Amino acid sequence: MKLVKSLVLGSAAAFVGVTGASAADLPLAEPVEYVKVCDAYGAGFFYIPGTETCLNIGGYVRAEYSVGEVSKNRFTGARPSNASGFRARARFWFDARTETEYGTVRTYIRAQFQRDSGGVNNVSTTATGSDDSIFDKAFVQFAGFTAGLTDSFWDFKPYPTFTNPFVSDRTLALIGYTFDFGGGFSASAAIEDGTARRSNGGTVYQEQTYPDFVGNIRLQQGWGEAQLSGFAHQINSSEVNDSEWGYGGMIGAKVNLPFLAKGDYLWGSAAYTEGALSYIGLGSSGDSGFSSGATQNIVGGNSAPDFVINGGDIDKTKAYAFNLGILHYWSPKWRSALQGTYADVNVKTERADFTAYAVTGNLIWTPVKKLDIGAELNYVKVKDKASNYTLRDDDAFIGRLRVQRDF
Repeated sequence: MKLVKSLVLGSAAAFVGVTGASAADLPLAEPVEYVKVCDAYGAGFFYIPGTETCLNIGGYVRAEYSVGEVSKNRFTGARPSNASGFRARARFWFDARTETEYGTVRTYIRAQFQRDSGGVNNVSTTATGSDDSIFDKAFVQFAGFTAGLTDSFWDFKPYPTFTNPFVSDRTLALIGYTFDFGGGFSASAAIEDGTARRSNGGTVYQEQTYPDFVGNIRLQQGWGEAQLSGFAHQINSSEVNDSEWGYGGMIGAKVNLPFLAKGDYLWGSAAYTEGALSYIGLGSSGDSGFSSGATQNIVGGNSAPDFVINGGDIDKTKAYAFNLGILHYWSPKWRSALQGTYADVNVKTERADFTAYAVTGNLIWTPVKKLDIGAELNYVKVKDKASNYTLRDDDAFIGRLRVQRDF
């Protein structure tokens, strides 16, 4: 019995000794590096583990139904293929920022996937639907410079409605610089992709020799913000051995109205252009004012040209536009917006001249944070100036239902 007991105790001691030696030989586990909050740039940023770079990931999912009643296309008399349409969109973005001895280096990427059906959202969309996926923003900012695909330095767009006729809202390639004077005052200049601003309307552009030159002066303070913008746009035509420069200017302002309700504001802009209709949201595809196919159908979409050839000379189209809108919160969960717009387009071809105006209103409910459920009604009317043209008074009603969840 003593022998058995001695064997058991000896085996246990040997096992403990071997186990202790093995445990001592094991490498120590490295401490886990948890994701840390980065509060230097506002809510939603976190440090990428193992780096000094802060990252924000966000986006939204939007579902939309549109219905429209259109008189006729002012050039052909044809109606759109469908009177209603659906849209589903998923958009996401990555915003990475790193502090350096030269200041913040920012890299931003935004992409979206979208499916449309019906003719209200897009006149060229078939009844069976179409898919679209794009990178609509990709840029780097460093020491005041911006380079890549981003918003035009011309644009001023704190507008309060879904649909915004006669407002430029363009994403395009550019290289620009912004000088910050302090106190909310800044000045910016950029060279931008002029091909994204072309509205041919049957008149052929040649290759691009020079980019568009765009600049703005901006003031942003507690009362609101204001911006003065200008551009120069080269016009080369393959039909004549000549070139011209289009140009224009815009002034816009947003005034906060906290005495009405928190978040209320008044917004307005006025713009004049020669030779580049895209700068007032007309002409080239992609402008926000004509994201509705019903609106494109009566205004003519790309039919309004930047210029025409008369007697071997380039005659630039002249246009101006005015916008005024207001946003009001009835309560923290209910808000409304009302916007009116007017545009006048003068082409050196009598048939193409027209004036147009639009009125847009909406009501939006936010039952929980970052969830919007809203409805909007948009009315657009176009009057052709040509006395010998039969389709002079065309209009459209476009209604939209939208559900959007941001994250």
